[in-house]
Amino acid sequence: MKIRSPLTKWRNTELVEVLDTSFIIDGYKKKLNIDTHRFFHGTKKVRIYKCLDTGYRFYYPFNVCGDSKFYEDLEKFSWYYMDWKWEHEIAGNIIKPKDKVLEIGSGRGSFLKKIQEKGADCIGLELNKNAVLYGQEKKVRILNESIQNHAKNNHGIYDVVCSFQVVEHITQIKEFLQASVDTLKPDGKLIISVPNNDSFIFLENKLILNMPPHHMGLWNLNSLVNIQKIFNLRLDKVFLEPLQSYHLGFATSYLEEKLTSKLRRKYHFLPPLIRKIARPFLLFSAREMSGYIQGHTILSMYIKI
Repeated sequence: MKIRSPLTKWRNTELVEVLDTSFIIDGYKKKLNIDTHRFFHGTKKVRIYKCLDTGYRFYYPFNVCGDSKFYEDLEKFSWYYMDWKWEHEIAGNIIKPKDKVLEIGSGRGSFLKKIQEKGADCIGLELNKNAVLYGQEKKVRILNESIQNHAKNNHGIYDVVCSFQVVEHITQIKEFLQASVDTLKPDGKLIISVPNNDSFIFLENKLILNMPPHHMGLWNLNSLVNIQKIFNLRLDKVFLEPLQSYHLGFATSYLEEKLTSKLRRKYHFLPPLIRKIARPFLLFSAREMSGYIQGHTILSMYIKI
């Protein structure tokens, strides 16, 4: 029996990859020192399926997604909740003073705080209670509530609904997006940013944080465009992030691996030396070319019709 796409609810899907859960568990332990055993009890394999109607890829089974404790474990890393990123700048320029704005997955409220100072009327939704308390201390209104619950009593009231690096974590993605659309006024803007899985950062790397229990969906330009087929939305703009300074390490490692893999086949004794000599040059090259290299994130903006 075919698996239903969580985006369309149709069975027009295909299996594209199978991962051993032991690989995922070991990866989280080695890279982040986080124990994820509890998410995979009785599950030896995690599968990636593709929705053939939209191009959206998703992990299965759905019950391997992270819980609040998992995200509290990630809080200890200073890079996890960055106060201001590329997509915040893009969205901040779109939002107008006096717009009524809802941010889903608002974290500690740093983005809302800034656009609130610009004159927007802001509310955040966040399931991490620690982040809610932190944001509230900044005088930002943040509710410990899901978008599905929030939408029940808040139909058609927001000028802008945004979520940054959130939808890739969601298993019930159709319900999540429908609730987001429901809260918008007619002609309101839905702004979504996600990791761009067409970027070399993800194509060339098996990044552990791009797997369950962290990420449950794998988005790219094609799947974001095809959201229009399902919801009462019109795609207005798409922004591709240039490589940012905080992701230069990915570019440097990628260039380094490409260089040394070719040399390794001919000169077995050279790669360690080449790596030591070449890394500063590769880092410089990545920094200089960053404006021309597709980075981590893609942001799409839709208009409710």
